[in-house]
Amino acid sequence: MAASRRLVLHVGAMKTGTTYVQNLLEVNREALASQGWWAPDQRRVVRATRELLALTDDAGRGRRGLRGRPSATSPRWEKLLAEARERPEPHTVVSMEFLSFAERARARQVVASASGLDVHVVLTARDAVGALPSQWQSLTRNRSSLAWPEFAEAARLAGAGGRPGSRPGVKAFRRTQDLPRMVEAWGEAVPRERFSVVTVPGSDQPRDLLWTRLLGVLGVDPAATTPESPFSNPQLGYGSCELLRRVNGAGLAGLKAGDYRRVMRRLARGHLLPLRDRQTRPRPDRATAEAAVGLNARTLDAVGRWATLVGDPADLPVGLAADVELDPGTSPGLPPDDEVRLAAQTAWRGGAELCAEEGLALPADLPAEAPDDLDRAVTGLATMLGVAITRDPAYRAGR
Repeated sequence: MAASRRLVLHVGAMKTGTTYVQNLLEVNREALASQGWWAPDQRRVVRATRELLALTDDAGRGRRGLRGRPSATSPRWEKLLAEARERPEPHTVVSMEFLSFAERARARQVVASASGLDVHVVLTARDAVGALPSQWQSLTRNRSSLAWPEFAEAARLAGAGGRPGSRPGVKAFRRTQDLPRMVEAWGEAVPRERFSVVTVPGSDQPRDLLWTRLLGVLGVDPAATTPESPFSNPQLGYGSCELLRRVNGAGLAGLKAGDYRRVMRRLARGHLLPLRDRQTRPRPDRATAEAAVGLNARTLDAVGRWATLVGDPADLPVGLAADVELDPGTSPGLPPDDEVRLAAQTAWRGGAELCAEEGLALPADLPAEAPDDLDRAVTGLATMLGVAITRDPAYRAGR
């Protein structure tokens, strides 16, 4: 095997355009192959990475896992790497944001598992002012019941050196958005010349600039690829997210992740997303925004010590821009009740439709429409969606 075979690990972080990159790797598989790069099927990458992390850092729940070496105990991951060593394309690119959860020892183990391959690491970094509320929404859509003001407080506390267990959300922040930690963990695992931190361009820049920057790391001509992706990952409005996190806390958080996502993704995309333009957005208060730009500054400092920056340092501003929309309070506020109530009414109808499509009858005590009382609406919606998620046979129509 030629010693020049490269394995590029795009390790995230979360909410830094990873879905966009992964979809473009899929769309451009043939074009990349023509330039010597194999992009494995993303479903295979996800399964292999989940198996790998289940034996080290539990990606889904933030727990420490077993201490076994991934190279010896992760068959899917090992099979993926074995194929990378034998493919007709001499180079492989793998993108999976859960890899950013790895601590120092785990990052070194992941690199060690790729023996015989020239491992390069890419971390994508986004302005924390926008990334933090986006990350909170992602947690909410994955069974979290943590409110946005609580997550914002956790981010501030973590930035001030708070311990992971000192407040709800601190561990989630450090796992998903603590970029200086990620830079140091992977910087200790690979030489500086094999570690690139690519900045995510701001909203006033062309969207495909992120793709172009990543291709520059690979050494691929952007003109040979398409920057158009058929899939987007839009954010819900604040009222819809607040509704979901309340419903999670009313009984959905303990359900199986895969079954939960199956239903909630359909509910979010088909019913709650159209409300987006009628709803507010989660905004940071001044203290949270200042903590976010402080995080940007620490990220740039860590990059200066461990990695090569690709992109514009201004993409990670270290001062608060004058046009940043701030919550006027001393902590972020919750959305108006009417906004959450509209989301509940819409989700109620959507949940009833999903149950009907599955041949599931609604519990007899649920009214046809969502109650005006928000607490009752949340409790009833949790019951309805629980039936859809579990496909409870007790509610099979005709039973």
